[in-house]
Amino acid sequence: MQRKKLISAATLSVVVASVMLALQSASDAACCYFAAKDKDINQPGQKAFISWNPASKAESFTVQPKFEGNAVDFGMVIPTPAKPKLDEMSRDFFKNLALFTILMPLPQPIYTPMDPPRPTRSMNHYAYGAMAPSMTKRGSSVRVLEAGVVGSLDYKIIVADRADDLFSWLKENKYSYGGDEETLQFYIKKQWFFTVMKIDSNQMKKAADGTYLGEITPTRFTFSSKECVYPLKITQLSVKDKTDALFYVQSPAQMDLKGDWSWMHSYRPMYLTYMLGCGANNDQLKELQERTQWVTEKRQASARYETTKLEWAKRLGDAELSVLENPQKNYGQTGTGNLPPGAEVVPLATFMDLMKAEYDKANHSDSSQANAKVRDQQLAAMEDQYQPSKGIIVRNPENTSGRFISTRYSWYPAREAPLDEVAKLTLLKGHLQKGQWLTKFRKVMLKDEMTQDLVLATIPEEQEQTYTRIMPTSPP
Repeated sequence: MQRKKLISAATLSVVVASVMLALQSASDAACCYFAAKDKDINQPGQKAFISWNPASKAESFTVQPKFEGNAVDFGMVIPTPAKPKLDEMSRDFFKNLALFTILMPLPQPIYTPMDPPRPTRSMNHYAYGAMAPSMTKRGSSVRVLEAGVVGSLDYKIIVADRADDLFSWLKENKYSYGGDEETLQFYIKKQWFFTVMKIDSNQMKKAADGTYLGEITPTRFTFSSKECVYPLKITQLSVKDKTDALFYVQSPAQMDLKGDWSWMHSYRPMYLTYMLGCGANNDQLKELQERTQWVTEKRQASARYETTKLEWAKRLGDAELSVLENPQKNYGQTGTGNLPPGAEVVPLATFMDLMKAEYDKANHSDSSQANAKVRDQQLAAMEDQYQPSKGIIVRNPENTSGRFISTRYSWYPAREAPLDEVAKLTLLKGHLQKGQWLTKFRKVMLKDEMTQDLVLATIPEEQEQTYTRIMPTSPP
């Protein structure tokens, strides 16, 4: 009879599994894969959507493990601090989230005859980087609380009082656990629950070499929790060197990882370097120097150290949710949100009339035919450049002192994406909530750092950071 093996990974993604404990393979945090004897399963990427309600102490996370390997039949295990409720999600859920959070281009100044000469500015860049009957054996502390199917995945939710009991249960149920009892005990001591899921090979694509690869249909786990937590330690067993984790976190307040893993260490230097382009004040310059020095010292201590990278952040309002109602109309400018106070959108026809008048006023002393031809060429080029399909024209407030753009008009280029893909953003309705912060960040985690689970922290209101537009110093 074929035996299966279970290797731990962590509660929000998938990991590697195989028969030998010594197996070393790159994987990502979030769950734990098990596979048949002498078969290997590797998770090359992981992503998670976390929703946190601090008032009701309710958390949910959606994971979509990506895998590759030679196992015909395998599965995963996910620990949670309370018994979870499982729901199937749209297969393209994370694809839609990625599309929704594409950064918009940075606004550009529109220079007109009445604006001051274009400034020459040097930017300083810094390197930084259904309840089931009990299936337990008499005398064992393992209890099967629930068994069922979510999407195409068979699952069981189990608890145990002792790691050796759980270890034995996995073996008796044809799973040969490749990890150690100590890791199981870490979660048993905290009285966490384990969800074990079996995966049908029909979901997988077969490569030419006979191995399988693919992504599991996303599954949402909803449970109660005292704090917003992401299980990480269980993943350590299946990671050879490091793993990459992408988080989308939705909560009433903006969220971050704690201490050295905060995304502030990379975002603030990037933002402040950008601010130097329009004249950062002394406090901003001091912060930039201190943060740059902090990152430098971290990298001197460990060349492998990487900061957490903020990739998108915004409190969701009417403008953002309008994209879900009418994606193809509102996607390019996210409903024309994020304009500076006092700024307004100007129709192209109105703008062209104003520009013609300004050109005529600027050249009133020279009405020659040659000058008129140059004016017409310039106006024609401007009209072509600022077509509504390409973006919007914005009239800036009268007082532009201290702003990155000091011209009277700005050009806000539209985001671009295939219209048929943009149309699918309606599938995010109900998942993204008005008034909630949505923060997207990525962290490369080293194996020797994964000694505890992650606890996400709330950012003080005065330190919240909106990031929806590309900056000159933005990472690629």
